[in-house]
Amino acid sequence: MKKKTWIIIIIAAVLAVLAMAAAIILDVTGRKTAETKPRLHSLNAFYSDTEAATRFISDAALLDDRVAGAADRFITCDGTVGAALAGTGLYRVDANGVKMIHPAGVDRFALSLDGRLIVYTTATELHIYDESTGSVTDVKPDDIYGVASIAISPSGDTVGYSVKAKDGSFYAYSYKDGKSSLLMKDAYIMAIADGAEFYYYIEPDGVGLFYAEGRNTKKLGTDVAGLVEFNRDLTEALFDMNGATFVSVKGGAARELIKGYSVYCASALCESEQGGESCVASVKDRSTLFDGIFYAVRTSEGAARDAYDVWYVDGKLRAQALVKGTDQFFVTEDGGSLSCIVDRTLYSMDVKNPDNRSRVASNVWSFGMTRDGGEYYCVGYDSALYYVKKGAVPVKRAENAVYCTVTREGRCLSLASYDGSAGRLISFEGGGDITDIAGGVYRVEAMPGMAYYLTGAYKDEYGNYVRDVYTSSDGTAFAKAVEAVPADAEDAGD
Repeated sequence: MKKKTWIIIIIAAVLAVLAMAAAIILDVTGRKTAETKPRLHSLNAFYSDTEAATRFISDAALLDDRVAGAADRFITCDGTVGAALAGTGLYRVDANGVKMIHPAGVDRFALSLDGRLIVYTTATELHIYDESTGSVTDVKPDDIYGVASIAISPSGDTVGYSVKAKDGSFYAYSYKDGKSSLLMKDAYIMAIADGAEFYYYIEPDGVGLFYAEGRNTKKLGTDVAGLVEFNRDLTEALFDMNGATFVSVKGGAARELIKGYSVYCASALCESEQGGESCVASVKDRSTLFDGIFYAVRTSEGAARDAYDVWYVDGKLRAQALVKGTDQFFVTEDGGSLSCIVDRTLYSMDVKNPDNRSRVASNVWSFGMTRDGGEYYCVGYDSALYYVKKGAVPVKRAENAVYCTVTREGRCLSLASYDGSAGRLISFEGGGDITDIAGGVYRVEAMPGMAYYLTGAYKDEYGNYVRDVYTSSDGTAFAKAVEAVPADAEDAGD
């Protein structure tokens, strides 16, 4: 199984629960406590065809500020602060509004995990914006064609960058306290520790991944895929080569994590994407990548959906298989329990003792659950929607359901009577009353701090297919937030 080179395939169902978590998972192996920053808020960007502008939603609130044109790229590490590139202008976004950082000419940018720094590049310069002071520091390397990659240290006290010189060579530098220092020639930097104590780089031709500490360098891998994942302090590096995932700890020799498998870390909620075109570093706001869940994707031609193999990997990097070939899975907020569908049956199990499992419900097509795994909402093969309190008999709540999602507060949002382009959205909690939200709903999502839905596609005055965005803070009362978000004609049925 081969990991895609550039981007992690995210299971929406997994992240819907993981994004709720404020997880502090105790590591029984004694190696390290897996402390993860909670994802409690959401920040989203939507382009409005009507306004010809990008609008931003912080939790469920539409910001008054907007950016002219479409944002070509929008990133946020934790859902409270974001950065957007519209045209070649760079903007910082938070709940207080939108701030222009640089009017034009920006090539690439990265956001620090704490949202304080935005590091960005123009044609031949590096720039560091610091929100705490409002200042921009300009770094101007001599005789270069451009800045090839950027990296931000965990505390933000050091920035790493690589430049392409006019002789065609690449040079990696660190910048701290107003001074740039040469680190290495023929190096394309992708992650850097505070004070440049150590750093990771790839060769300009992309063949090898290296760890450097002072004058000492170690080659970690050859023909490494272009994405490398790190924990918060960069002491753990996870990467793919030869179709399998390897791990290096503190620059040590790389070892295969789960033999023969390319796997994804499902335990990180907040992350910063750094690096450049030839490599991407995903720095997770988590003390360790381990003591958590990893999964591999099985894609079968002609299958209605993918299947997943799931493992628990402890703090000593020992992997234990939890389930093979599940259609869908969720992890509880504390990371201790996994729920999954196997052969149409929904099970719950202890991640550290998978033999300790129980059957929750049968004939389940898909499901959502509360953060503690105590309550479930299941769409059955009979197209009915059921509420299941763990250990109790399922209770049918609605007919003709096709999808459901669960808010952080435990409220179910479900689409019913879907005709391929839109359906009816309902909302309820447990055995409580069902609230009819709206008809003509294309998609609904529950996120930290908000829920939103997209309407079915319609044509605007220019003949373009568009949708409207409605948001809610509690999953019951929705209001229109953004009008005329572009939709694909294919999704509209044309």
